[in-house]
Amino acid sequence: MAIALSLASVTAAAQEPAGYASPFADTLSTRVFPLFAMLRTADGWAQALRDDNVLQTLMADRAARIPTGTCTPSPQCLADAWLWTDADIALVQARLRLLLDDPKLGKALVAQQMRPSGRFARYAAVSDADLLAAAWAETAAATNRVIAVYAKGVAPRYPVIDATIFPVASPQMADILSAHGVATAAQAKGNDLFFDPALRYATGLLQMNERIDAGNFRPLLGGDNAATNRAIDAMNWRGKPYTALLVFGHGPEDAQSRTGVLGHIRLSIAADMFARGVAPFIIVSGGNVHPNRTPFNEAVEMKRLLVTQYGLPADRILMEPHARHTTTNLRNCARLLLAAKFPTDRPALVVSDHRTIQYIGSDILAQRNLAEMGVQPGRLTAGPDQFTLMFTPDPAAFHVEAIDPLDP
Repeated sequence: MAIALSLASVTAAAQEPAGYASPFADTLSTRVFPLFAMLRTADGWAQALRDDNVLQTLMADRAARIPTGTCTPSPQCLADAWLWTDADIALVQARLRLLLDDPKLGKALVAQQMRPSGRFARYAAVSDADLLAAAWAETAAATNRVIAVYAKGVAPRYPVIDATIFPVASPQMADILSAHGVATAAQAKGNDLFFDPALRYATGLLQMNERIDAGNFRPLLGGDNAATNRAIDAMNWRGKPYTALLVFGHGPEDAQSRTGVLGHIRLSIAADMFARGVAPFIIVSGGNVHPNRTPFNEAVEMKRLLVTQYGLPADRILMEPHARHTTTNLRNCARLLLAAKFPTDRPALVVSDHRTIQYIGSDILAQRNLAEMGVQPGRLTAGPDQFTLMFTPDPAAFHVEAIDPLDP
């Protein structure tokens, strides 16, 4: 009972759409690979997967691919053994479609978890079977992407801030990958599901590379955001035309500075608006981004400055500490606005310097949203002045883009 109550309190503070509470902990692996968590926890699915002889054979075949000694070409072969092949992906898709023929399994996984979670919102219009097949293919591709980037040194979309920390051409890389592969294989358990070994391997790579950003500050509406979350619940919204001021960080490129120059300008604009009563809350958005592997978090630093330099009350500032780009600033703020249950009958205001506001409202950013996240996280319209845009969040923002594991 104590464990159940603890999980209930954690999921209540998680970043979820209204009406959905995930039955699993909010962690690095469940954020990046939510389908695996759902397959593990949806009623009947874990046993159904263990009882599927084809999937059990696949898991054994994949285990046999793992080198126990040297291989060629090294070190790539050590990582390639963990990849999902096209044949693997097609086989799993076929088995998942067969299992979904059971209406009880379909309801437990798709109707009660996948759809209401919003994690697969890009596929909301397709059938349950096609949704599950697409989600699996996307998850397998995301697992392979983690392996490619953080074991093989393939460049990510933004290599300056997201790449592996290891010199993959170094002779030591083969020793590192061999050690990781042997250790991961040894952690196999009798009750493993078919995806568990690859999940351990990919999650371990993120941990080894110190790229665990997606799992930090969880659950997001707990911890330092808990007091603000309570203030949102208690707010009398009468006469307040805007829900919150959204301020996006600007990371410095030197190791000493905690906030970029434009960040200071944006904070001064937002603090002035808050003092004039334009909105009752501020959401500060930005992760540990610039310079590469900085220990300073944009959202944490912006909140600190708003409190210490401008005298704003800490419980009126909500932190979104994961975004790494303007696209995900918008998406993650949309998620927070909906998860924290801000009123949906009025917009928030994006607040920035006048040049950045022009960019945020441009077709260029809208096209980036679709290219990099697959969804538009909300609707932007002209704000009351040159420093603002009105923003109405869309539940599609909850879709997980797992190909960007530092902030999916």
